[in-house]
Amino acid sequence: MMMADLHIENYDFTIIDFNELLINEIQPEIINSLHEFNLLDKSINNLSVKKFIYHYTIYNICQRLLDCNTKSIVFFNNTQLDECELTKYYSEQEILIFFTNFLRRVDKILPVKIFISKYSIVYLDHLISINDGKAQTTINSMITKINNLDIGRYTFSDVKKFTKRYELTFLNKDYFNRLSTKLLLIR
Repeated sequence: MMMADLHIENYDFTIIDFNELLINEIQPEIINSLHEFNLLDKSINNLSVKKFIYHYTIYNICQRLLDCNTKSIVFFNNTQLDECELTKYYSEQEILIFFTNFLRRVDKILPVKIFISKYSIVYLDHLISINDGKAQTTINSMITKINNLDIGRYTFSDVKKFTKRYELTFLNKDYFNRLSTKLLLIR
């Protein structure tokens, strides 16, 4: 069951559901491009396949952050993928491991905060509604991660190396600056 992004009123921040974003926005673009370039039979770790996955994933995350008007964190449940068409081409475990590793990398090179959890956002919402301690611990961990975001530590030169290797042309200096500025403004 997919859920919309979750706004935490008490702390005024939004949890962006990466799993929903992957299923509804990123995955169709990936599959269409891999099909167009006859890459659906290639490994998920094939360089050409990775370029498409990286492009659509980073682009869609950044667009969602740019459209959001509150502090935000990208939330990835790395234990399951509901309604995932990519499982027709790769095992669910392969996809989960791939995105877990990739999102950790994105968290290090871009001023984007990513929280990887064993909970789904639906389950987290349920824990919040019943005032469960696990929910508060998870929220506190997310708030700490958001508050410790140091935009100054992210440089375009690091992004440039990554974008050059994977041909992510949309992620130019202007786009990077827009993202950084937006994140600074909503702090």
